[in-house]
Amino acid sequence: MQAVLDSTWRSVQPALRAAVGEAVWAAWLDALRPLCLERGVLHVEAPNRLVAERVTQLYRELLEREISAAFGTAIGVSVTAAPHALQPDELEVGPLQPIIDRSNKTAWLLLQALHEGRTLPSAQFLFHGPAGCGKTFLLGWWRASRHGVAWRDGQDLVASHASARRERRTDAWRVELEDAAQLVLDEVHRLAGHTRVQVELAHVLEHRHARGKTTLLASRWHPSEIRELDERLRTWLLAGFVTQLEAPGPEARLAYLRALEGAPSRNGRADAILKLAQDVQGGFPELRRAWSIERQGAHDPRHARYFELIDPRGTFERVRAAVAERFDVPVSDLMGDTQRRRVSQARKVLALVCVRAGLSRAEVGRFLGKTRAAVSYMIQSIEAELGGDAELAALVEAVT
Repeated sequence: MQAVLDSTWRSVQPALRAAVGEAVWAAWLDALRPLCLERGVLHVEAPNRLVAERVTQLYRELLEREISAAFGTAIGVSVTAAPHALQPDELEVGPLQPIIDRSNKTAWLLLQALHEGRTLPSAQFLFHGPAGCGKTFLLGWWRASRHGVAWRDGQDLVASHASARRERRTDAWRVELEDAAQLVLDEVHRLAGHTRVQVELAHVLEHRHARGKTTLLASRWHPSEIRELDERLRTWLLAGFVTQLEAPGPEARLAYLRALEGAPSRNGRADAILKLAQDVQGGFPELRRAWSIERQGAHDPRHARYFELIDPRGTFERVRAAVAERFDVPVSDLMGDTQRRRVSQARKVLALVCVRAGLSRAEVGRFLGKTRAAVSYMIQSIEAELGGDAELAALVEAVT
C-alpha cells in the first residue's frame, strides 16, 4: 500500500506545481511527505508547525481535489507537523503532555474545557474505547493538573467494597466517593457482574450529579455494551458527556514511536520508525511491543534506550488494586504498617510489579512512604521467595 501511496503522491505533484506556481511549491508543498492512507484520509507530514498550518488553511482543498482524482474516490487530507523536540527532557510527549490526534481530540477538548473552568452542561464525563487507546493516560494528565483528585479503578472499587462489607462500613465507603470534590473512576467495565457494587455506585453518581461534583469515568466499552450491568447504573453512566476514543491514528503512532526511539528516529532510524508507524495497528501497548522487538533486532547498543511513557501514580494504583484483589487484602492494609505475613508479602509483590512496570524504586518508595533502600530490600526479599514458591510465582504472574 505504501508503494502505491508514494507513486500516487509523485503523480499528482506536476498538477500541484502547475496550480500553485514554482515559488509556492518550493516554499510550502515541496517538503510534504505522505505517511499513510487510513479511513479515507491521507495523513501528510510537514517539516514544522508553520508549514502545517499554512498548507491546511490555504492548500488542503487543492490537495484533496488532486489526490481524490488520482485515487478515483473522495479522499480527505490531514497535515501535521513533525516533532523536533526529541531529547528525553524535551519530549513533547509524556505523562503531562498526551499525544492528541483525531482518535482522542474530542475527549482532550472536553478535559481542557474542564481544566480551564469553562461552563459545561454537565459535570460528568465518560470516555470509552479499546484497550491501549490512551483513556487512562488522558485522565492521568487531567489529574496531574489538579489538586485533590480521588482516583479509583474497577478492581479497586470491587476490592474496597468487599472489604467495607466485611467490616460493615458500606455507608462510609459510599460517602467517601460521594464527598470527593473531584472523582476519577477508571476501568468501569470491570464492575460487570458485581451487582452490589453497581447498586452503590449508582447512588454515588446520582448524589454527585445532584451536587454538581466533577466525575470522570473510563470504560473499555460503551455502557450499553457492558454485560451484567445494573440498569440504574447504566442510566447514570449515560447521564453526562459520553465520548468514544479510537485506536491512535498514524500521526499519533509516529509521534509515540519517535518519543520511544529518541533522536535516531529523525536521522539514521527515520525510515524504520516510519515503517513501524505505518505497519503496526492497534493501541500504544502494541506499538511499544513492536518497537521493542524491532529494536532488539537492531543490535546497536548506542540506541538501546527504552523510554516508556508512563503515569507513575496511575500505574501504581492499578497495580495496587490488582495486588489487593489477588491477595485478598484491603488496600488500606497494603498502604499501612501492618506486618502480617500475607499483607507484607503482598506489599513486596506490589513493589516488585511496579518496578517491572517501569516505576523507579524511588517512586514506589514515595507512594508507599518508604525509602528507596527499603523498596530495594523488599524486591530482593520477594525475588528470593519466588524461587521456591510456585503458588506465589503464579500470583505474581497473574498480577503482572
